[in-house]
Amino acid sequence: MQVIRLFLLSFLLLMPVLGWAQDSSGRWRRSSPDEKADIRRNYQRWQTLPPKDKEHLREEWDRWRSLPQDRRERLKREFEELRRLRPEEQRQWRERFEEHQRFSPEDRKDPRDRFSGKKPDRRKGRERD
Repeated sequence: MQVIRLFLLSFLLLMPVLGWAQDSSGRWRRSSPDEKADIRRNYQRWQTLPPKDKEHLREEWDRWRSLPQDRRERLKREFEELRRLRPEEQRQWRERFEEHQRFSPEDRKDPRDRFSGKKPDRRKGRERD
């Protein structure tokens, strides 16, 4: 009797896993040849990535999944809008983004120099007045 209970319990615990596996294979069967080719190509790319890049992609994926659903939807929508732009408009947006990412000369200073307002005397290790 205990064997049957144990078997039923383990079967109940494994049912979600079995359903997930069947769902994945069903999706694969319903995929078009082009979708399958894309999946295979992406998997081959993944296999050839260096471990550092794989870790970076895992971190990005975790960051994406941790975003609230409404934020993810908004980012997807914005990305699709940018993809629909003409190439010259895309270039303009890219240039604006890169310009925004650059540091100003003030930002490049050492934080101690920025906040103290004094320039360090590099020869003697003392500050000038």
